[in-house]
Amino acid sequence: MQRIQKLIGVFSICLGFALVGRAQELPQPSPAAKVEQRIGLTDVSVVYSRPGVKGRTIWGELEKWDVMWRAGANAATLVEFSDDVTVKGNKIPAGKYAFYLTPSQGDWTVTFNQGVENWGVDGYKAEEDVASFKVAATEGPLVERLRYSFENMTNAGGDLVMAWEKVRVAVPIEVDVEKKAWSNIEKALEEAEADKKWRVLRNGAMYCTEMNTRLDQGMEWINESLALHDSWYSLNVKAELQHAQGDTQSARKTMETAIEKGEQWAKDNDQEFDGYRRMLESKMKQFTDGKISN
Repeated sequence: MQRIQKLIGVFSICLGFALVGRAQELPQPSPAAKVEQRIGLTDVSVVYSRPGVKGRTIWGELEKWDVMWRAGANAATLVEFSDDVTVKGNKIPAGKYAFYLTPSQGDWTVTFNQGVENWGVDGYKAEEDVASFKVAATEGPLVERLRYSFENMTNAGGDLVMAWEKVRVAVPIEVDVEKKAWSNIEKALEEAEADKKWRVLRNGAMYCTEMNTRLDQGMEWINESLALHDSWYSLNVKAELQHAQGDTQSARKTMETAIEKGEQWAKDNDQEFDGYRRMLESKMKQFTDGKISN
C-alpha cells in the first residue's frame, strides 16, 4: 500500500511539472517564422526569427555598421535551396546555409555560410563561406517586425527581400529552370508506363511550345504521341508547334482536323464540345507569322 501511494505521489509531481511547463509557455519577443517560395522548379525557404523595432534606433546603433549580423534574431537565419542556384553571379550548390548580412552606410555585404548550427554569429568561420558579395540597401516604408519576402518573381528568378525598420535589402536569385525541366522530362519518359507514355510525350511537346524552345524535338515527341494515341487535344498541340515553326498553313489544317476529331469524340461519348471548339477556333484566328498567346 505504501509503495502504491509513493508511486502516485511521484506521478503527481511529474504531472505537476509538465502542467507548469506548459502553462509557462509564453510569446517570444522575436517569434520564429518561415517563408517558402518555388522559383521555376526550385524550392527556396528562409527560417528566421522576427525582432521588432520597438522605438529603437536599429541601424548603426542596435546593429552596428560594418559588423556582421545574424539577419534576424536568436539562431542564425537559414536559407535552403532544393537545387543549385546563382545568387548575384555566385554559384551556390543545393543545400542549407546560414545567412548573414553586414549593415553598412554604403552597400551591404551578403554572406552564405555552411555554419547552419551557429547561434547567430557565434561560431562563424570565414573559411566556411560559400558566397559573400555586396548589394545595395534601399529605403522603404517602416516595417516594425523584420520580414523576409520574395518579390519580382519570374520562372527563372526572383529577389529575396529583407525588410526591417526603413531598410530593404534585395538579394537576386537565379535558377536554371530549363535544365531542371529537361531533366524532369527525360526522367518521366524513361519511367513512363507503356500505356501512359503518349501523355508524357505530349506534355514534353507542350513545354517546347510554351517556352518556344527545341521546337524540332517537340515535333518529334508530338508525332510519336499521336502514333501511340490519336486525340483532338494532341492535334491541337501539334498545330501550335507547326505555327511556332512558321508553318501557318499546316497549323490551320491540323487545327481543323483537331476540331473535327473533337466533335466526333464528343458525339461518341455524349459530351459537350462547344467550349473546346470555340477555344480551338480562337487559336486558329490568332495564327499569324508570330506565336499565338496561350
